[in-house]
Amino acid sequence: MSQENKAMSAVFLTVLFGFAGFSLPYPVFGPMFLKPELGFLDPSVPEQYRTILLGVAMALYPIGQFVGAPWLGRMSDKVGRKPVLLASLLGAASGYIVVAVGVSTANLPMVLIGRFVSGLCEGNMAIAQSIASDISTPKSKVRNFGLLTVAINVGWIIGPLMGGFFSDPTIHPAFNVSWPFFFAAGMYGFNLLVVAVILRIPEYARRRGRMPEDGPQTDRTVWQTLTDPSLMPAFVVSFFSYFAIFLFFCFFGVYLVQNHDVTSSFLGMCSAIISIPLILAGLTVDRAQRPIGLRGVATIGHMLLGIGLLTFVLPDGLVWIFVPMCIAAFGIAWCEVTTSLFISNGAGAHEQGQALGIYRSVHVLAEAAAVLAGGVLAGLHTNAPFMVGCVAAFICVAGILGWVKTRSVIPARDAAPDVASDAAPETAPAS
Repeated sequence: MSQENKAMSAVFLTVLFGFAGFSLPYPVFGPMFLKPELGFLDPSVPEQYRTILLGVAMALYPIGQFVGAPWLGRMSDKVGRKPVLLASLLGAASGYIVVAVGVSTANLPMVLIGRFVSGLCEGNMAIAQSIASDISTPKSKVRNFGLLTVAINVGWIIGPLMGGFFSDPTIHPAFNVSWPFFFAAGMYGFNLLVVAVILRIPEYARRRGRMPEDGPQTDRTVWQTLTDPSLMPAFVVSFFSYFAIFLFFCFFGVYLVQNHDVTSSFLGMCSAIISIPLILAGLTVDRAQRPIGLRGVATIGHMLLGIGLLTFVLPDGLVWIFVPMCIAAFGIAWCEVTTSLFISNGAGAHEQGQALGIYRSVHVLAEAAAVLAGGVLAGLHTNAPFMVGCVAAFICVAGILGWVKTRSVIPARDAAPDVASDAAPETAPAS
């Protein structure tokens, strides 16, 4: 196995464990805050305050990510990927331990502090993408980024299933609402061990971010990277892309409950079914981009997302609802891979961490905007979130075709050397 494949195996496991640990507590939050019999909040707390506190607890994690991701990425550019990744995993595990203790002792401030700390330290994805960029050749980069998308989606499947399992006392009398949070901390701890023991970044990849010709650009601020003319269009496209994606993910269940009065088990089945096209799309993006290019895959992906959103509200019966859901899901995976590659390819080798950290913050900002806007839109009409999401997806199509230039998709400065064997020449260039 080549050095690149060995490193990618460790990165894949890191993302898989990280997202499984991150999503594992999600099935617990709603019942924990809203059901007085679980005892987390005092029974005298009225329902309207319970929902507000639930929203705050849910929001603190992405707020922490929004603040922390660019700076963790920037630090990984300067100090090194592996030590910063290890530190972030340790911080995320510590945050979940604080949450778990807060849940087990019914201490709301501890839960809120732990959520923010976990989010602040959760730099997994930006740093993992940076490592994938560092170790990839031009031929393997799309495949490697596609594999990271697969790891995310598999983690999202495993995590909530395990969270529901460990919080259900009918499965085992010892299980309760605090177990998923302790287990999530354990997942991050195991993730840390995997990185410490398995991850070995090849020497040629380490040198890539320290080339003399990079000059003063290595000290660019977060704001300078964000406003770089070769990156700003890709950040804008990424915002609208994730805005459309989260309008779908966050509100397809709301729509089905409002219009078809479905059960939670049916919604769980929906999530399981759409995970299939999500994973398949992540595995096929490399083959698809060979004949039509990265911009072609991005265009088709956003068109599929827009068509899926538009047609989702058309079927009268539940059977046919899965067709537009699968169309949208397939497009979503291609959107996720290509937007991250636009950023990675548009940034220099010396600032992959910072650029992809900003990308992560854009992702989180779009999620927050989608949740807020979708809540208002769903109150006006059940179809409205999907119509607005469709418009956002086709804005991305126009943006990709109109102002994502070739130099910001595959710039010469980011073309990595094609490493044919485990050993790279000692003078391997960065471009």
